[in-house]
Amino acid sequence: MKYVVTLLDTDPGLLTIENAILSQKLDETQKRLFYVLADLENLRKREEMEAENRALALEAKAFLPLLTVVDDLERVWEQAPQGAFKDGLKMVLDEFKAALKKAEIEEVPGVGSPFDPMLHEAVGDEEADLPPSTVAVELRKGYTLRGKLLRPSIVKVSKPRAESNPVEQK
Repeated sequence: MKYVVTLLDTDPGLLTIENAILSQKLDETQKRLFYVLADLENLRKREEMEAENRALALEAKAFLPLLTVVDDLERVWEQAPQGAFKDGLKMVLDEFKAALKKAEIEEVPGVGSPFDPMLHEAVGDEEADLPPSTVAVELRKGYTLRGKLLRPSIVKVSKPRAESNPVEQK
C-alpha cells in the first residue's frame, strides 16, 4: 500500500518551517545576486577608468616633447631683438599655445600663486616680498592635461626677507 501525502495531510507547523527555510534561502540568494551585480558594476567602472588613464598616458607621452619645444621658443623669443623675427616667433609661439589649449593642456599657475606640492617641484627658496610658501621664481613651466598633472613646474618658494640687524658700534 502506498501512502499519498497531500498538502492537507501535512502538519501546518512543518509548512511554516519549510516556508521560513525557503524564504531565508531566497533572501541569501538575492543578497549574493546584489553583491555580484555591485561587483560587476565596480569592475565596469574600474575598466572605464583604466582605459581613460591609458588614453591620457598616451596623450601625455605624445605632448611632453612639444612642451620642451614651447619652452625653447619662449626662451628664444625673450632673448630676440625687436623686429620682424621676434614678431614671427611670437606668432609661432601663439600657434603652439593655441594647439595646447585645444588639446586641453593648461599652464600650472606660476609666480605669485601658493606653492602646491602636487603641481610644483621646489628646488630652493628665495627671499621675496611675497607671503611665505608662495612661488617666487618659476624656472620651468608646468602643465596639466585635462586637470591631471602632465609636467610639474620647477620653482623656488618665497621665504621672508632676513631682517638686517645692524651691529652696534661701541
